[in-house]
Amino acid sequence: MRFQRGQAIVLIAIMLAVLVGMAALAIDGSRAYAARRDLQAAVDSAALAGADKLQQTGNYTTAEQAATSIFGANLRLYAAPSCSGYGSPGAAPLAATCTYPDGTVLTQLVSSLGPQGSRFSLVASRMLQLEFAKVLTNGASPTITAAASGGVNNLLFTPAIAALTQAGCGGAGGAAISVNGSGTLNVSGDVVANGSITVASSNLRVAGDIYARCQGSVGGAANACYPSGLSTPCSYPDVAGNTRSGFRLADPAYPGPSSFGSSQGAPGSNVVLRPGTYAGDPNFNGGDCWFLSGGAYDWQAGYTNNLGLVSNELKPPDEPVVGSTTSISTHQFWNTDGANCAGSFQVNNIGGPNALDMGNWGVVLTSVRTDTYGGVSYVRESAPSACRSVHVHNGEVLQVQVSNLPGATSYNVYLSNLNNGCNGPWGLAGNIPVVGTVSNSNTNPCPAFSGAGCSLGHETIIFDNTLVPDTFAPSAVAAAGTFESYVPAAESAPLSPSLPNSNPPQGVGSGGDRANEGNCESVGGSYVTCPGPITPGAVELYIPSGCLRTTSGDTYVFSGFQYDWLSVYEPPANACLTNTLGGAANSAYVGLVYAPSAGVSVTSAYSFEVAGTGGVMANTVSFTGALPSITYSASYAPVPPASRLTG
Repeated sequence: MRFQRGQAIVLIAIMLAVLVGMAALAIDGSRAYAARRDLQAAVDSAALAGADKLQQTGNYTTAEQAATSIFGANLRLYAAPSCSGYGSPGAAPLAATCTYPDGTVLTQLVSSLGPQGSRFSLVASRMLQLEFAKVLTNGASPTITAAASGGVNNLLFTPAIAALTQAGCGGAGGAAISVNGSGTLNVSGDVVANGSITVASSNLRVAGDIYARCQGSVGGAANACYPSGLSTPCSYPDVAGNTRSGFRLADPAYPGPSSFGSSQGAPGSNVVLRPGTYAGDPNFNGGDCWFLSGGAYDWQAGYTNNLGLVSNELKPPDEPVVGSTTSISTHQFWNTDGANCAGSFQVNNIGGPNALDMGNWGVVLTSVRTDTYGGVSYVRESAPSACRSVHVHNGEVLQVQVSNLPGATSYNVYLSNLNNGCNGPWGLAGNIPVVGTVSNSNTNPCPAFSGAGCSLGHETIIFDNTLVPDTFAPSAVAAAGTFESYVPAAESAPLSPSLPNSNPPQGVGSGGDRANEGNCESVGGSYVTCPGPITPGAVELYIPSGCLRTTSGDTYVFSGFQYDWLSVYEPPANACLTNTLGGAANSAYVGLVYAPSAGVSVTSAYSFEVAGTGGVMANTVSFTGALPSITYSASYAPVPPASRLTG
């Protein structure tokens, strides 16, 4: 056998290349996988953070900055990036790009999709510095990319009208939502049905999306522009709604109130009701008025309002015409349905000791009361009344007489600067307590300023130089509710000329009316910018069995942040076939009507006489009679879902 000779270096070189390649795959490959995973996690969290910040602030620039900040923190990029393009999207998406010193690039594509909400589509890239794999390449570093999309504020998950049953789909009979009435049902927000939607004629108009799970189209329904409600075609910033199928809305399973007050007797002649447990149906009737103190009401046998006016709205006496300080509105809230409970006041100049300075004085009043939640008391104060002026002569004092109205336990009296009359400004001069029970046993003679005819009662106070010294001057720097402080914000215009005034809008600090759904307070009782933890005076109507039926009367209630804006709550065990949301002139549910196992029938155009509501979510929803308008507002609805990853 011949002796074999050769060099092993060739084999060694080949094996070395294989060894380096295996090391490159093991080391640089695992590094690439880990880097790609970290990059994906960073863009996922950034997409969610940007969407959540938009939901919290409503500001796109702030949201985009939050996404950039979270992205950098997750990748431990501590040096500030160079960014451009922040802003609000228009008809086309907005692109914002940030470049970090190490070469990492984050691009945000932000879109405003109308009822579909807002979308944050993020793409990030960075280079991977190779180690062993560098010898196998031309020396260039590969680029790693990751992408994610986050969506938020989609009205699909917080619709204006939602029916949870699958009736009408898959061979099941009936319908989840039925519209059969006169006029047009105008809805601002989404309409969602897990079953079918039937419309008797062309009388459903939705500024938003329509989701009918098993229907590609809904006869008689039209999509309008969101949010304006104008007809299509839409011009930015409006976006046209659409009709979509295949979606099933899961019951959000909102929790009911955690506690109630003590047991209460049947409502009688006392105008003011207290929260707690009511064993019987209250059956409000007789054209009387009832005021609901703040809290949760457990109506164990259902709730019926045949001819009464029931509300937790705190209103002043002599509500003014909006835009006027002296004209009294013909539509007083507490005179709705023929009730005669609105209250009034008058001022007189009479002789007395400690005379006031001579001149013209302007007087406005607000209603005041205290409601308690969680053991903390919250002072409530209404918007101001119309102004009345009086000329005080030498040796005279000022007399103020008030004919009471529901809810007020006292009245704050505000006076203008001397000789300014009803031109204002007005500063707090004193308080008139309500003495005795405010009864609705005989409201026909009301308002009355003397005698016992009006069962609501009346109060009087004298303002002289000891209460209003010569140095009295309204002060813009005085804290709300203190001597000489300015009066709360005035009411705003009604939804239509036939309705009472609307409440002031939500305001910063002590803005608003310090009483109703437009005002927030901290747990400590200080005024805060809405949204806040407490809405003073809010109520939640809890109906464990029986039904809610408002027919020829009016129920006008607002819920609040402490109740997650649930105005009516029927637990899943309550399968009432027909809850009736009707109204005689001015009903409203400022908050969500939630009855996941029950049916809700809306029977009147007066059922939702309010600028914004949390809507209706029930097993089935039907509309008959004169059709209303329903406007969804996230300000008066349960906390919306957090942002979601959509891609």
